[in-house]
Amino acid sequence: MTAVTAVLMATLAACGGGSGSDSASSGTTSGTSGASGSSSAEGSPVKLMIIAPTGTAGTNYPEMVAAAKAAVRGVNARGGIGGHPVVLEHCNEGNDAATAKKCAQQAVDEHVLAVVGEISGSGGIMPILAKAGIPSIGSAGVSADGSELSSPISFVISPLTFYPAVCPTLLAKAGARHIGLVGYDLSASDRLITMAVGGGRAAGHPIDPKIRIPITTSDFAPTITQLTRSGADGAVLVVFDQAAYSVIGKSGQQVRTCHAGGTLSPKYLATLGPAADRLVVATAFPEFSQAGQFPEVARMVRELDAEQAAGDADAAPALRTSTSTTDAWLSVQIAEKVGNQVSGGLTAANLLAQLNRTKHLDLGGIVPPLDLTATTPIPGAERIFNSTLRGARWDSASKSFISLGTDTYNGLDILRRAAG
Repeated sequence: MTAVTAVLMATLAACGGGSGSDSASSGTTSGTSGASGSSSAEGSPVKLMIIAPTGTAGTNYPEMVAAAKAAVRGVNARGGIGGHPVVLEHCNEGNDAATAKKCAQQAVDEHVLAVVGEISGSGGIMPILAKAGIPSIGSAGVSADGSELSSPISFVISPLTFYPAVCPTLLAKAGARHIGLVGYDLSASDRLITMAVGGGRAAGHPIDPKIRIPITTSDFAPTITQLTRSGADGAVLVVFDQAAYSVIGKSGQQVRTCHAGGTLSPKYLATLGPAADRLVVATAFPEFSQAGQFPEVARMVRELDAEQAAGDADAAPALRTSTSTTDAWLSVQIAEKVGNQVSGGLTAANLLAQLNRTKHLDLGGIVPPLDLTATTPIPGAERIFNSTLRGARWDSASKSFISLGTDTYNGLDILRRAAG
């Protein structure tokens, strides 16, 4: 098992912005949201920062910024962190490498307590934060330099890296009996494809055929023909953007497909109609529709509703995603829960030290209890502290994802079984 390559990890994020692309560039480096909501805390204010692109011509994540603001509003209503009211800063890295580094330096200069929910494909942020001892909680793990997955100050809680290992099990649960794969004919795809092969072996459904296509492919009819002639009725997808939508749409009712939740836009899936109804995804967190089963999801929804009611349009239900929104919200919860355990002054250094000795961190069942002292055995991806995924399926009638149930799937354990 080796780390997913930086190129495809950046691609994984680039295809999945929760609110898609915006037509105009913001032209700004950063913005200050200030304290979210009133607080009874009497200590001196502490700062958290979220680094994420908004208002650019590329992929944007305003829903993550709104989720972090909603979470901070809730923290302040509960009395802050360790008696300190929280101020949230948003630094817009603008999908630009130089600006991303400036955001990291701004976090250092402003002595932020932690960076929460950071997402940047360019990289360069973690080394700057590490030098200053500032923890990064809940980064997306998609930077081109791979540092989010390996830096000692990084705590990744979204396990989408493991989606290919989980997909064969989800496809089998959905009824597939003969599972193939469609991936790019690139060396950068090898790691993801190896995970899928291991997942198929562990599920008792060896991957066959393994179809590799050029990244420039525009006609996917031959690919679908090859799949169906092989007898495959399921396929793990290691292709992205329009390639993924094309395979999903053209496979229609013939082949079930599986991809990573959060990387496929509901807007585009809706254009495929019922042809997309055989799509299943490996998801990082419960769906919002499961709020009745998960009290913490229900609390997140209430806090998002309060943020929207306070005038934040980016907190609207239509923009929320179970992947990016939940990741940003959970990142603040971790900062609060662990920060409340800090002895001595509430500083970045003391918070980082407390994070590094935290075990059994309970986040209300959204993810299993986290052991932040236990790194993974995967070289270059040691800092993924949650490897548990869930399943969901696309429903064209509601134009949304519907949970496959309460079952969870540990991607790391699946790969261990495959290796054994």
